[in-house]
Formats: sequence, C-alpha cells, structure tokens
Amino acid sequence: MEKKLLRVLVVDDSPDDTELTVEVLRRAGYMLKTQRVQDIAGMQTALTKESWDVIITETDVPQFSVTLVLDTLRHAKQDSPCIVMTRTVSDADLTKLMHAGVRDIVFKNQASRLAPVIERELAVTQGRHQQQETQRTLTRLEQRYRALIDGSREAVCYSHDGIHTETNRAYLALFGYNDATELADVPVLSLIDKADHARLKDLFRKPGRSPQGAGGSEFVAIKKDGTRFPVEISISAIDMGGEIWHQITINDISKRKAMDSKLQFLQERDSLTGLYNRHYFVVELGKAVTAAKTKKGKSALLYIGLDQLKEINEAYGFTAGDKVLLKVARLLGANIENNDVLARYGGSEFAILLHGADETSARQVADKMRSTLKETSFSEANQTFECQCHFGIGAINANVESAEKTLAIAQRAFLTARTPHQQTKAELHVEAPPTPPPAATKPTPAPAPQAAPPAKVVENRSPIVSAIENALKGHGFQLLYQPIVNLHGDPAENYEVLVRMVSAEGNLIPAGEFMPAAEESKLALAIDHWVIRNAIKALRELRAKGHQATFFVNLSATALNDSDLPIVIVDALRDSGVKGHSLVFEVKDSSLAGHAKEAAAFISSLGKLGCRFAADDFGKRLGGAPLQQPLEFLKIDNSLVHNLLNEQGGNETVKEIFDSAVNDNRRIIIKNVEDAASLSALWNFGVEYVQGNYFQPPDATLNYNFAGESIDSDQATSGWTQVDR
Repeated sequence: MEKKLLRVLVVDDSPDDTELTVEVLRRAGYMLKTQRVQDIAGMQTALTKESWDVIITETDVPQFSVTLVLDTLRHAKQDSPCIVMTRTVSDADLTKLMHAGVRDIVFKNQASRLAPVIERELAVTQGRHQQQETQRTLTRLEQRYRALIDGSREAVCYSHDGIHTETNRAYLALFGYNDATELADVPVLSLIDKADHARLKDLFRKPGRSPQGAGGSEFVAIKKDGTRFPVEISISAIDMGGEIWHQITINDISKRKAMDSKLQFLQERDSLTGLYNRHYFVVELGKAVTAAKTKKGKSALLYIGLDQLKEINEAYGFTAGDKVLLKVARLLGANIENNDVLARYGGSEFAILLHGADETSARQVADKMRSTLKETSFSEANQTFECQCHFGIGAINANVESAEKTLAIAQRAFLTARTPHQQTKAELHVEAPPTPPPAATKPTPAPAPQAAPPAKVVENRSPIVSAIENALKGHGFQLLYQPIVNLHGDPAENYEVLVRMVSAEGNLIPAGEFMPAAEESKLALAIDHWVIRNAIKALRELRAKGHQATFFVNLSATALNDSDLPIVIVDALRDSGVKGHSLVFEVKDSSLAGHAKEAAAFISSLGKLGCRFAADDFGKRLGGAPLQQPLEFLKIDNSLVHNLLNEQGGNETVKEIFDSAVNDNRRIIIKNVEDAASLSALWNFGVEYVQGNYFQPPDATLNYNFAGESIDSDQATSGWTQVDR
C-alpha cells in the first residue's frame, strides 16, 4: 500500500513511549502528524480539531481507561481504528478489550508489529467507508424514487408515446386539476402553448438536452382554466422492459421571472428619476457606435447638465433638488422618441442617445428642449426657479472612433457651453418674488441665492453629523476585519467587516458611536454603500492572493428599504469579478423581525446574486415570533449564552436555541468571545463558529492563520493556543 500522511492520536502519559511509537512508524515509511493526550479533555479537544486515521492507546493511563477512550471516540462520531500498545495485558483483559472495540493489541517489546497492523486496519477502514458510501448512495436513490411515487414537491409526470400515464399531486395542482383521471390519455402537448410545440417535441426526441430556439428549456404552459404561465421542463428517458417512457419534471418559474425582471430594472434604472442609469447608457452607446461603424445606422449623443443644483440643495434641501431633477427628467422624456435612450448620467447631468439623428437634428432637439426648460419654472419655499440647461452634442457616424471618444466630445462641448454661465451665473437663478410684484415682469437673475443660505443649515447640524458628512466626502472611514473561527477544524477563511470613522486626531471611532446619528440623519445608506464597495474591493485583492475568503458585512436597518443597494452590489461584484456567494450580509434580528416584508424582498433579490445572510444579535427577542427569512447564520452574543446558563434551567434554554437552529439548517456564530473559559461550554453545545478578541481583535490586515490552530491536552483546560508545526 502506498504510504501517505498518517494522522495518529496517541493516548499515553509517557513521552518516551510515545516517541517509541513515532519512531517505529517513521521507520515504516509513514509521514506523520501526531498528538499526545493523557486525559479525556485533551482527547475531546483533539477530536474536535482533527480527524485521526488511527488511535493508539496505553492501558494504564491514570483515570483514563481504554474503555473510556473508546467511549470518547464513539461520542465524537469518528470511525478511527483503536489499537492498544502496552507492555503487558492479561488474557481476560485482552478478551474484554477486543469485545469493547479494540482492533488489535501490540506489545511494546514487539513494536515492529505496529506498522503492518495499522496498514491492515487502514485498508479495512477504507473498505468499510466505501461500503458505507455505496449504501448511502443506494439509500438516497431509493428515497428519491419513493418520494416521486409518494408525492414529490416537484410537478412530475410519466409519459408513454407523448400521453400522460401517471402524475403526482404537485403536477395536478400546478395545472389546476383535481384528479389524475382528468389527464388520463391526454397528450402532454395539450398543456403547452402551440408556439412551443416544436421545441417540446425536440426535447422529447433528445431528452436531457436544451431544445433549440429562444428560451431554451423555458416554455409557456396552460392551466385548466386557460391561464398561461412560464415553466421550465426537463425530460429524462427511461427504459422500462424495452419500452421507452419519459419522466417529465415541470417547474413554475413565474416568481423567478418576475424577480429577474425587477432585479434587471434595478440594475438598469436610476432610483430617483426612474430613467436609465449610467451603466446601461454606456452599454447602449457602445451598441450605437458599433452599428455606426458598420454603417448600420447613425445616432447622436446629447449631454445635458443642470447649473447650480448644488446651491439649490444646500439652500433648500435635497428634497427641492430632487423635485427639480424629477421635473427636468419628465420634460426631457417628453421631447424624445420612444426608441431614444434617456439616462441620468450623474448627479445633475443627463444623457440622451438619439437613434437615427445626425448632428443637425440633434441640435434641433437640443434647441427645443432648451426652449421648453426656459419656459418652465419651479417653486419651493415661496421661491421661483428658472432653469436653462447646457447641452453638449456628439455625432455617432461611420467616422466615430469609440463610445468613450464620442462621450468625451459631448462632455467637452457641454463644459465649453457652461463656462460663460459659470462666470455670469445668468441661466439658473433663485429669487424671492418682489413685493409688490411688478406687473408682467420677469425676475432679474441674481448673482447668487440669498434665501435660506446653506450656512444656516450647517449651523444646526450636530458635530457628529458634520463629521460623518466630512468623512463621506474624504477618506474618513476605515475598514477593520475580525476572523470568525470554526471550532471543528475547518480552515475556511471567514472575516467580519467592521467600519470605523477616523477622528480629527486620527483615532478610530466605533460604529456604535456614530451609526445612530447616521441613521437619524439618513446618512447610514451612504455609509452602507461605501462599506460594500470597499469590502468587495478588499475581497478581490485577497482572493487575487489565493485566499478563498468570505466576508460578513454589517448593514444598517435602513438598508432593507434601499432600492439602490442591489444596484451598488451588482455593479461592485461585476467590476471586481467576485461571486455573490463570498458575501454574507448581517442585519440585526430586531430589524428582520420588525420589517419582515421588506426583509423578505431584500433577501430574495440579493439571494439571486448568490449572497447569503445572517441575523445579528439573535436571541435577544426570546419568546418572539420565529424568523421566516432564509438565513444561513445566526450570530449570538457570548454574554447572552452565559447569562442564560447562570439561570435555572438555562442549559435547556441554550440547548433549545442551538437545536432549533440546527433543525432549520442554520449555523450558530457566538461573538464577543473574550476568554478561554467560554470555549469548553460552547464545544459541549456543538457551536460551529466563534468570534472575539480572544482570537484576534479587529485589525486592518487580513493575515489571520485559520489553519494554524491546534490544542494540546495540556492546554485543553486553559483555552486555545496557536501552534506552528
């Protein structure tokens, strides 16, 4: 048998005898990873951290009998062969040990027998594992086919020569039938729209392959009442006594299609105006340039900017500025054709792709829009706004170089047109109406807005809000990372991402000191966006170094209602190449329970990207309604666990919480673990993940050694020690 790395757990209170065992196995050609333990605590810890190939135990370890060793091994559910290596044993004890489960006994004066005994037991164990895996596979297959007969949740039918022969309850319910007899001898094609018959026939002829044509395996199905709905159909051919039957599985994808459409809308649209966003516009501009260069059509680009929108926001608030943007968006949309593309390109800037237009006609459209906007006024706080936008034009014809070049030409033209206005400030102005107002006169443009100056707004802001605003404008935030450690030896790299604000003195301010003010002042969403973009950027850099890490990212309660957040995440993931599965978003348990409807929609939309979710501070609502969202992780504060354990019946309460999570396929993370004493209780309750300063405080670096954790028997009562081997 080919020698490989052998993991050996030695139960012996003698270091010298352990060294004898190690030396014998090394001479036999094995590469070894060994650990010596001498008590039950040490063995429990070792079994938690590692899967061992073989257990070698002495018979006379004080207060740790071979029977207890076997019981500990069985309790840990490890199928490792146990071999006794001792100096002497009576015939009666030998018989008892073999009955108890010892695989063989080797005397220390015959240590050379150890290697062949281990080689034999490894072969036996491997054969047993293969047999168990085969049995498990057979059991799974049996259960799968039995489930189809007894009533699968999937809509399944069996067909012979294209006719329904058998259907399950889910299939009948999907199409609105009450009894299988209603479909007896009915063709399967009768439940599919006629336009899809050819593709479905192709799928019957070549089962298992995606049919040709748009939509692939997607079809339009017809209910009993005539309702049409989208489905996915998969067909498998089954040889039943020489006759070919077909197993047909049908999935209703109505909800998925609706969610995909909604997510696509969010990806393409600006959340305020409902216009297309910059990314979508740039893609369409690229298509127009390609068409023009291949002489398949011409287009023109209009680049439009609003002057002094910043001053309006500062003087009258963002609500007034948003009203201006919305009205301008509607006016621009009313002056273009249905096939033209209108987008909000930036904060106060718009872009229009005019299909079929040349520079002359584009200029005519711009003049018309300029005239319309000039005749339009906006009112806010008894003030009147008159607006004339500035335009830049870029022609898209066979001579165009690229989309970027066209955009740059239009932007330069826009900036050139805007420059005189910036000097005179004559085209967008805000004035209080004169008292009394002169008859039939138009207000004279003022050099600058006078009503409600921005300085007064700034004076009323709290210092912490001003600090948050300044931090968002500059580099006033920093990300820290804290490892989330698996107690069962899984070296997967998991980090929680924590945000800190940098004070004027250079100190890091915890999120708990500024996030309440950020949420109250509606700045929390901007912080969420900053954290997500920078966390994904850091994750991309970490993965480029070969680390398959996962980031747990905290979100504020207001994120559940943020329609822009999916767009931010989609853009960041696309630009970085990071997969959504590498992100776990954490939302407080109270927010998930208090906004269940919003949370469900939020989790569903981001779940389409592969993102996962965790409930933070879980357990503080004990006795409340259970969470219904598809959460993979539950984060519980370590202090809550200890408080419960100190109460009468607390052990059962904690066990109930943990068992409930396991039954719901959710993983427990205990956070704020600060001392070694906590770990023993957490291991006993089967906790999978822990996090806290005991392992590593939050740090700006991402270099925690997840694979370097090891526990020796002498250290089991004092906690974890990181050991380099």
